[in-house]
Amino acid sequence: MIKGILFDKDGTLIDFSLWENAAIKTIMAIMDEYDLHDDEIFRMLKKSIGITDYGVEPFGALAYKSHEDLAAELQFVLNKYRSVDLEAFKKHVPELLRKEVLSDDAEFKEIVDLKELYRHMNSKGIKMGIATADSMQSAEHMINKLNLDGCFDFVGAYDGIMKRKPHKDMCERFCKMYGLEPSEVAIVGDSYNDMLFAKNSGAIGVGVLSGVSCKINLKDTANIILPSIECLFDDEVLNSLDEKNYEVRELWTA
Repeated sequence: MIKGILFDKDGTLIDFSLWENAAIKTIMAIMDEYDLHDDEIFRMLKKSIGITDYGVEPFGALAYKSHEDLAAELQFVLNKYRSVDLEAFKKHVPELLRKEVLSDDAEFKEIVDLKELYRHMNSKGIKMGIATADSMQSAEHMINKLNLDGCFDFVGAYDGIMKRKPHKDMCERFCKMYGLEPSEVAIVGDSYNDMLFAKNSGAIGVGVLSGVSCKINLKDTANIILPSIECLFDDEVLNSLDEKNYEVRELWTA
């Protein structure tokens, strides 16, 4: 059995709608700041970061890129209508996003009962960590908001020191902390970028369909695809995670 699991945060542990709503509110605030009131511009700004009428695109910027990258995508569209300094905008957009996500009325919807998940993993001797492209402040806010103190043995997030996914840095730190080999770690996430992170780390890539991706987006990079992390309460699934053959992947593919 594996000895550690690193979970992506948004779309894996909690519902991704938090960030979709935060991004839409941020775009609305930006349009107000620049006195733009046009539905087509609103649509183009959303599309530039991967938000469509059908939801969040799995390869769109919102699904996996940094907040600074989101700012660059928005600035490219916005600059057609207003003069926008890119460097200043790269600082402003993350501030707006953080304001939305850290607000008191921001709703964090757990995909499963995360305290129960931790208890289950702990009973199996499996270390449980987070590896998110989000900021450390935001990751800690989620933990506090959901009263999950002590439920994660490791929190990997962008803090200006750790390298962002898909670089292997967060996995290496997790392994070093607990004396694990990368091959003993499963990386669970809802995006192609998470599966690249697993591949770069030498870990087992477990794709979940609870976030922005469908099976076709993950099938070429994930070792196993599951409907959601709820499947990890099944000991048979847990036991299968370190078996990388094609049959196991298909057995547990949603």
